[in-house]
Amino acid sequence: QANGKGSITGGGAWTWTVHTYLDEAMENCTSTSIIGNKTICYVNINDSGCIGGSSLRHDTFIAAWAAVVTCAAIAAYNFYIDYKVSIMKRKKKEEEEEEDDHVVEIDRVTGVVLPSSSKLKEKTTLDVIIVGCGPKSVGWFHLMQFLDMPKINVRAIVEPFYMDKTKCPHPPQSFVDLVVMVSEMGIRCVNHVTQLELFQHRRTLCVIAGRTRDNPKLFRECIGMGASHIYLEVPGASSIEQLRDMHSLAATRGVSVYMGYQRLCASYIEKAVSLSRSIPKSHVFLCHNENHPSRELHLVVNRHPEGMIRAMASQELAVLVTRFGVKADDIETFKVNTNRLFSERQIFYDASSGKEHSDISRAAFKITTKHGRRSVSVMADRCGGLVSFAVVKSHTGKELQRYQSHSEDEASVAQNELREDNEIMHQFIIEREEYLELKKRVVKEILSGNDNNKALGLVSIEEGIEVMALADYCTVKINDVLEVDS
Repeated sequence: QANGKGSITGGGAWTWTVHTYLDEAMENCTSTSIIGNKTICYVNINDSGCIGGSSLRHDTFIAAWAAVVTCAAIAAYNFYIDYKVSIMKRKKKEEEEEEDDHVVEIDRVTGVVLPSSSKLKEKTTLDVIIVGCGPKSVGWFHLMQFLDMPKINVRAIVEPFYMDKTKCPHPPQSFVDLVVMVSEMGIRCVNHVTQLELFQHRRTLCVIAGRTRDNPKLFRECIGMGASHIYLEVPGASSIEQLRDMHSLAATRGVSVYMGYQRLCASYIEKAVSLSRSIPKSHVFLCHNENHPSRELHLVVNRHPEGMIRAMASQELAVLVTRFGVKADDIETFKVNTNRLFSERQIFYDASSGKEHSDISRAAFKITTKHGRRSVSVMADRCGGLVSFAVVKSHTGKELQRYQSHSEDEASVAQNELREDNEIMHQFIIEREEYLELKKRVVKEILSGNDNNKALGLVSIEEGIEVMALADYCTVKINDVLEVDS
């Protein structure tokens, strides 16, 4: 195991043997390259156990391999840090070249400069604060994507739990490594947003990705610090009342809020919506699959105490609300497919609390609205696999077109990545293009100066309230007809 300084921890003959060939192996590390989000380190070695042409004794072959792996890991880590730091330095240099942050206004009567009412100059970069960034969390995933985006300056990470030594005296090594990496980039890491400087005179996007029950408090704190924009992970709060209060606060302070409904930015969804809206009385069926093994469902449920409909199916409900005008108070009929193959409700055990609770593991339902007689169907399955899809049907039920989230080749590539990557939740990898596209649209909207959530695929907090109301309606209706399967 590398101790971070290029040497090996251990003892005895193994340590001596590895040290003997470590320098030689490092010298023969021929090149490094970045492919996607992975850094590859190449070392010459042949079937006879030769590194860079030097023959090794057979009994030290495994030890030499240990040296190769160690030096490759060290080289890859250092290369990645240098790469990221160089990007951050370039961004800072570009920012420093923008001398003026404000357009100065002068009172026409007195001639006095009015800095307090000065307008933000159109800037080419956006400051980002990540709030909630635990290992494998959605905040962690957001950070990795924002770091690779142009026109973005990640200023700080706010992690209330892992950065607080009283709450977490021994954070996991993956988080420690993250802090080291981002600190090298000049990104601050704190446990509370008030430890940062006020976000004055700068466009600042706070990405709130904490636990659902904590998000309202984090939301208020970010607005109190002067955030101009907020990206709020869904569902955003534990109740509609909380979300309404948050909306009221943001409206009062003039803060634009974007909800994290990335499924609206999926190309297969956009194609299905466009076709369905062009065909009178057509029916659209949205199927959302996730790739969780059934044996791990209890862990998924514990991570999402808000329930499957709010945590998962709400992505499709956001499509219904924003693109088809479906609302909870406009539903005429709601039919659940109670066949166990399509809908199931189970009892799960929470080891942390010692309590049992039930949740929906999969559900299929059809909604018909009062006005416009629009009919839509949704299915969500936590163990349905990697590929999601959307189907457009005629008013007679004939399938007109089917769109999939992944082609066969794309699904194969994603499946291979899932086998290799244990540093991030698998669903984030599957939906990464949707997450990235939503970020791009949010950033473009902010930098354009529109700030009105009118760009296609962006969901306001006001619309988020309607989505939550529809999710709660669906949950009640589904639970009313499904028996609990223990």
